[in-house]
Amino acid sequence: MKSQSGLTLVEMLITVAITGIIVVFLGVAIFQIIKVSAFGNDDLTALHEMQNVAYWFNFDGQAAKTATGGSQLTLTLTDNSTITYTKTGTNLQRIFNSQVMTLARNITAVNWAVSSKLVTMNLTSAPTGVSGVSENSTYMVYMRPAG
Repeated sequence: MKSQSGLTLVEMLITVAITGIIVVFLGVAIFQIIKVSAFGNDDLTALHEMQNVAYWFNFDGQAAKTATGGSQLTLTLTDNSTITYTKTGTNLQRIFNSQVMTLARNITAVNWAVSSKLVTMNLTSAPTGVSGVSENSTYMVYMRPAG
């Protein structure tokens, strides 16, 4: 018989086992990359929404002369015009001169309280991603109208 060269069954099993281990490690790495990216994106979305609301809340609150809180916030400015913050579904909206501006989406809870010249807002943002991220913040502004 002629000498034949090729792979034995043992060599083939070792090759398949090594390939399987490499595929498992790559699969786990890809899964982690996707999961961490989704978490980071959801967390960034929640933080951005909170920052946007905080900016407008601070801007409007400092210009207000009076405020009423509860399920919605109504700020009365020195010229007697009003700015209303309200939660519609999961959107937080700012209404001024009949113009509606959506400040944030994915808002699950919001509450306003007014004590003398101090307005407090408790806000929860929870983007609907797979990571279950939720951000809670409390913001306070002191009304100090010009004029």
